[in-house]
Amino acid sequence: MEGRDEHAPPHSAQPLRISSPVLILGGPSPARNELTQRLRSLDVKVLQSASAAEARQLQQEEAPRLLVVDARLARRAPALEDAVDDLRSGSKETAVLAWFDADAPQEDILGLCQPVDDHMVGSIAVEESLRRLHFLTGRLPAQRDGERLIVGDLELNTAVRTVTRAGRDIDLSDTEFRLLRLLMRHARTVLPKSQILQEVWEYEFAGQANIVELYVSYVRKKIEAGMPRMIHTVRGAGYVLRPARVEEDQHQPGD
Repeated sequence: MEGRDEHAPPHSAQPLRISSPVLILGGPSPARNELTQRLRSLDVKVLQSASAAEARQLQQEEAPRLLVVDARLARRAPALEDAVDDLRSGSKETAVLAWFDADAPQEDILGLCQPVDDHMVGSIAVEESLRRLHFLTGRLPAQRDGERLIVGDLELNTAVRTVTRAGRDIDLSDTEFRLLRLLMRHARTVLPKSQILQEVWEYEFAGQANIVELYVSYVRKKIEAGMPRMIHTVRGAGYVLRPARVEEDQHQPGD
């Protein structure tokens, strides 16, 4: 009997790939909260809106390509179909994952969803939602250009998620990558800890602002190993990333 080649290499696990950011339109719910946490753990920015007007504003600012639309009666935004149509009109490259009640009429599902979309009915499983968002990402046209940030000899590319300094590859965790991306986007500008905390972690880390100091130290060790300093502490103000200068190779105490 023919079977699988024992010497064939095992299939490598394919990581979840989800476009960022993701806009969740609908009222607060345990499923929304859990999905938000899981997406953020995957380094995906999450936008939340309970109203059509707020969703339109977020789309203009962030251009999300994936929408999670909570169409369950207890969670849905007013005039939901019109709101989704408006969001689609703002971008030709948008796909929707819609959540419906178990007894949702078929006409409601067909009226909201298009062929590129996906939907779930009844109990909402967050892990299944993640898998469906992964496949929806694959249906969308590939983004031609990622964000490429260059400050001095430091380069970060969001499309392929790489960081190099002077041609040397640097391996960063998801949180470290988000932190460095923020500092590079605002190079030469002092960012307060509160802003870093909000934009990198995207929620209030109540009473633990020292998490920023901890991760800044992690990033410093990786991008400044044996090289001039780029991330500087401005006492009482925050942190700033600047192109390195040779004379700054000697780190100042407390800098």
